[in-house]
Amino acid sequence: MSAWDLSFTMRAFILDFCLLSVLLILGTVGRRYVPLFQRFLIPNNLLAGFAGLLLGPELLAFLPFSIDRMGIYVYHLLALTFISVGLQAGNSRHSHGAINLGFIQIMSFMLQALVGLGVAFLIVYLVNPDFPPSIGMLLPLGFGMGPGIAYSVGQSWAAFGFADAGSIGLTIAALGFLVAYFTGIIIVNKGIRRGHTSMFAGADAISEDFRTGILRTEPKPVAARLTFSGSAIEPLTFHLALVGAIYIGTYFLVTGLAHGLTAAGLVREVPTLWSFHFIIANLLALLTRRIMNARGIAHVLDDGFIQRMTGLFADFLITTAIMAISLSIAWEYVVPILVMCTLGTLSTYLTIRWVSQRVFHDYHFERFVGIYGEMTGTISSGLALVRVADPEYTTPVAEELALSSGFALAFGFPLLLLINLPFTLFDGELYGFGIVFGLIAAYLGLIMLVWRRFGLQSRKTAVF
Repeated sequence: MSAWDLSFTMRAFILDFCLLSVLLILGTVGRRYVPLFQRFLIPNNLLAGFAGLLLGPELLAFLPFSIDRMGIYVYHLLALTFISVGLQAGNSRHSHGAINLGFIQIMSFMLQALVGLGVAFLIVYLVNPDFPPSIGMLLPLGFGMGPGIAYSVGQSWAAFGFADAGSIGLTIAALGFLVAYFTGIIIVNKGIRRGHTSMFAGADAISEDFRTGILRTEPKPVAARLTFSGSAIEPLTFHLALVGAIYIGTYFLVTGLAHGLTAAGLVREVPTLWSFHFIIANLLALLTRRIMNARGIAHVLDDGFIQRMTGLFADFLITTAIMAISLSIAWEYVVPILVMCTLGTLSTYLTIRWVSQRVFHDYHFERFVGIYGEMTGTISSGLALVRVADPEYTTPVAEELALSSGFALAFGFPLLLLINLPFTLFDGELYGFGIVFGLIAAYLGLIMLVWRRFGLQSRKTAVF
């Protein structure tokens, strides 16, 4: 619960917001004028975050922001992002492609966890007996699930004596972003030259608007539609107010559950509960939307506004996540982190490529690069790579990626529970991590059986 306990002044909060805003503008200018950033489609929020890291207190010390405060912003912005996602109308359509992509995501989560723990065990037994094996479990959190979840779960481990986990998780997530964009663009362009896409595209074929990130062509897309009269309330105000109301409800609900765990003698479970606040926030948002639908009042919500809020929270989330990295902590574990990320990248790439060749009978390359980008970065990374291979989104892959994420999150939730078991059940002992390794392997086997029974359709396609 430390993320709720840190106190700072309103002055600090306002200055942080202004600083983040300036960095995001600098990131936008960088994307507009630097060809390297355009070539690899580096998003503005990532550029802003790395600029803040470079100018921050541990490198050039030009911007004296607090790393701890940045971490707190990550924690809360994660929940706000999940609330916005939960409030969206959703899409009840399901496709075979989306189901298979969801299974590939779950499989990737598990494989990354096994790779991370495997490397950690080798380090413990062959190099350093005091190495914390829990670092291995941060690989799927940072790569597969993103910086917000990596920080939220990692920082809860401070209650069990591992205070650096949150920052290490953010470091792994930052490396995952670099992998997604730099290796992803190389993979896409190589595949295009070899004729693996369903249509000719490539980094040079996408529009200037997409490369620079600034829309010039007309007509411009409509961002949102008004659902209230401006004389009554600004529609954006209502949407933000609803997000705030759901978040305060999340706080009171989690507080009540925490008191219940304490009364039941399960105090050690409380930090884990608070680290999953974003899941509870998402469920409350989904419940709110369902109630509004049932009562016939969902017309006051507009998906355009909700999507803009989701993007807003995500931009600040990724920027603060990069700036919250402690380079001194990252340097202390630099070799294990690099080894894990390298092996995690290779295993993710090879596995997803192999599966994509055999599962999909069409658009296999677009689906491969999309899920590869998502499983090393975020869904935004995957969509960016798909856009290079399919500039007009003529294939169904972009929509399938969005549909598959909810499916993967639901079936990937047991992994989040398993990851915390070594602390909550085995007091951080090494054998506890070994047991969890076996449980993850067993769950992966179960998922594969279910997938083969209900989702997998084996197809032989050309090797790319």
